[in-house]
Amino acid sequence: MEMVKLGMGILLFILGIFTTISGLYIILRKEYQEAIKTLSSQSPKLAGKSPVEDIVLPLAQTSVQLMETLNKLIQTAVGVGAFLCLLGSGLCLLAYWMIAN
Repeated sequence: MEMVKLGMGILLFILGIFTTISGLYIILRKEYQEAIKTLSSQSPKLAGKSPVEDIVLPLAQTSVQLMETLNKLIQTAVGVGAFLCLLGSGLCLLAYWMIAN
């Protein structure tokens, strides 16, 4: 019985470490930040165009909506990463509790 408990504890600890590392990777990933930098650099160019042009106004509105959507996507990704970090830490604590008792 002790070997099963030890095996389960080790497996939970490894799973917790993997989950925590996955959460940190999601939080620290720079994938979306490049898209925001590109959009930020292109938005003033669109704003500098003549407002008379009928094409510029929808493009400017679309770029603003795209920036807002990307910000929400980043917030969601960080939230998922934080949840995975907390879940991984909880699994590690559970594994420690299983092995200690």
